[in-house]
Amino acid sequence: MVAEASAARPAASKHALFDLAGVSFRVPGRSIIESLDLRMEAGQIHGLIGPNGSGKSTLVKMLARQEVPASGRIHFCGEDIQSQGDRVFARRLAYLPQFMPSTDGMNVEEFVALGRFPWHGTFGRFTVVDRAKVAEAMDQTGVTPFRARLVDTLSGGERQRVWLALLLAQDTQCLVLDEPTSALDISHQTEMLDLVRNLARKRGLSVVVVLHDINMAARICDRLVAMGSGRIVADGTPADIMRADVLERIYGISMGLFTHPDSGIPVAFVR
Repeated sequence: MVAEASAARPAASKHALFDLAGVSFRVPGRSIIESLDLRMEAGQIHGLIGPNGSGKSTLVKMLARQEVPASGRIHFCGEDIQSQGDRVFARRLAYLPQFMPSTDGMNVEEFVALGRFPWHGTFGRFTVVDRAKVAEAMDQTGVTPFRARLVDTLSGGERQRVWLALLLAQDTQCLVLDEPTSALDISHQTEMLDLVRNLARKRGLSVVVVLHDINMAARICDRLVAMGSGRIVADGTPADIMRADVLERIYGISMGLFTHPDSGIPVAFVR
């Protein structure tokens, strides 16, 4: 059954990836997220879905420590998220923002190598292990052939794979991705999300990803958390969420579904 926001919550567990209780976030004049309770288990791909302005990006920024809640608490891997040192946290979680900063004229290999910073620091020596992690990350994301090219000269899909390589080089167990396909065409969206799913399975990663396309989200995620007006309006497996009544509650429009003839996965469409 689809779970909705409720006062009843499971007991805290050391195995939880994230455990949020009463989390709120406000800006002057309005509340973005209000008293949110949420638990995410390790080893799964969690998709955050919902209309624009529902609080998805604000939530992932708090999970990635880019924003601090106005109230409530967030536990990450069983510890208060704000109590963890910066380098310890960066060795546990890698974050891909919605709007990516400039790459400052770096080539691909130099840029991916930045992912090793939490492990050697500003004045630490770049070791054989660091080089191996960078090479592995480039190989697994398919960017090794253009390792010497400037990142700024790459296509949008190639740049996204380079960013993913940087996150993999960081060698964390959790990826938090804010709309990683927003600037890509449908072919590159599919390529990027399939790559995320396959790498998550291969590396045993936990993933939290914000997605706008409900069909893409249902295709790659183990669990979908739907937000609306800063609250959780539905929470469950893709099969739980991909129902006409649930989708209408999430998006506020009438939607239908059909079963994909090859995969058997439900596909949603606007009526």
